Amino acid sequence: MTRQLPLPVELAPQADLADFIAGDNRQLLDLLQRIAADSNDEILFISGGPGSGKTHLLMGLCRRAEQQGRSCAYLPLDELRTLSPALLAGMEAMDILAVDGVQHIAGRDDWEEALFILFNLARDAGRSLVFSADRGPKQLALALPDLRSRLSWGSSYRLQPLDDTGLMELLQTQAQKRGLQLKPKVAQWLLRHCSRSPGNLLGILGRLDQKALAEKRHNLSLPFVQSCL
Repeated sequence: MTRQLPLPVELAPQADLADFIAGDNRQLLDLLQRIAADSNDEILFISGGPGSGKTHLLMGLCRRAEQQGRSCAYLPLDELRTLSPALLAGMEAMDILAVDGVQHIAGRDDWEEALFILFNLARDAGRSLVFSADRGPKQLALALPDLRSRLSWGSSYRLQPLDDTGLMELLQTQAQKRGLQLKPKVAQWLLRHCSRSPGNLLGILGRLDQKALAEKRHNLSLPFVQSCL
């Protein structure tokens, strides 16, 4: 199960490892699938820029683990940092801890200490720990050197950007899941005229979906897309 937190943290319905377009990140995706299924005592750190897919992967990990009958806690630190770090107490009981956005608690002594303690307890219990941030652990502005050291213990992956083929596949796959028709020439236009981060492109697709729903249409024609952006 996914651990319930004292605020409404839900896994995005589209966040599934099966929907992640791997590109040059296949090795990372394979490792996450193993962790979700049965691999214990893993430490993994994922870094990447905004919209590169970190949150998708961590949420997808938790969803896959839940499907496999394993317990997983998804911890979005950009949301949780406004609360007391005492909420981390007992989290080491979960099979997998997915800690998203470590950069958001850098310089917060109380949160750094709590995360350090949780790391040690989970490690001693043989749990798997997966972290994400916008940069590698050695580049994080953490005040607690021991926490930075712990975060560097395991495997570290930098998400590689998708090429045009991967981004086209992402757009068309997600459009199809929404019941929308997105022709290759329209997808190519989006790649030429919009920020190419997966997060941004999916955000645009979401807005187009809302517009299309309001107009009761399924075909995302080029004139329609241009009028919406």
